[in-house]
Amino acid sequence: MPDNIRTFPQTQSSPTIAPHDMSLVLQDADALLALMGREPLCVVAELADTLIHSAHEAGASEIESAANDLRNLISGRGPVALTGAMYALTEAITRTESCLAA
Repeated sequence: MPDNIRTFPQTQSSPTIAPHDMSLVLQDADALLALMGREPLCVVAELADTLIHSAHEAGASEIESAANDLRNLISGRGPVALTGAMYALTEAITRTESCLAA
């Protein structure tokens, strides 16, 4: 897994949303988008799994959902086009950033 993505231990409950946590989730999401076009699908799947977990822990449900959709797309059979998933993740990031800025 690339060095710019953190991994998280499994926990039983989600903590309260903290701005610091959310900024880390946004960094992970941005890193995933940057790597999606140049890494093999197995690496993108690992990055998506990490983002799903970190977004869940931070309460970023829209980013978590977009990353989960991406993970499901990759785990399907046949050719994979990531353009739609990349767009959905970008939109989720943008909406989350807008909510934080408000």
